[in-house]
Amino acid sequence: MLRSDAATLDKWSKIGEALSPIGVFFSGVAFIGIALTLFLQGRELRNQREELTIAREEQQRSSEIALRELHTSLIRMAIDDAELREVWPLMSPGVEATKKDHYCNLILNLQKVAYETRTIELAELRGALSHLMESRDIYRFWQKARTVRVTVTRGDEGEDFFTAEVDRAFAAAVPPQARGVLPRLQNAVTRLRSR
Repeated sequence: MLRSDAATLDKWSKIGEALSPIGVFFSGVAFIGIALTLFLQGRELRNQREELTIAREEQQRSSEIALRELHTSLIRMAIDDAELREVWPLMSPGVEATKKDHYCNLILNLQKVAYETRTIELAELRGALSHLMESRDIYRFWQKARTVRVTVTRGDEGEDFFTAEVDRAFAAAVPPQARGVLPRLQNAVTRLRSR
């Protein structure tokens, strides 16, 4: 058995009291280390969540592009084959879609995809749509298709936005004149009569 007298115990007590701040220091360092570790892990988790969100958005965008490519292929098939073109429903009651109408639809869808994939900005989209409305065929296509399109896509935020943009360009456009010799002759005759 170990025997200690009061003087020895007092000496060890003083040594313990002297080392106490060192223990407090190491406890503080350990606490700061744990807090720093938790902070870094929290930041890493936030970064991982952001990366997952970005990856999910990219995957959704890729899926949408693949779906649009499929839509484009189906329209191309209808353009190339009159029998397949008959499968598509009427653009509006009593209005059959022509090859040109399907082609105009593809051109407008290209603008939508370019905007959605951030290839073009809103100002570029608006400029492109305004320019496209200078085409008599695209103008007439939208004139025929707009009512049905609004009905079919209502409630889809992206489709509603794009439809509104095309409608804005359509409303601002001056109805283009027909091209070719016959329309020019008709315009010339009209001008001569008005003199």
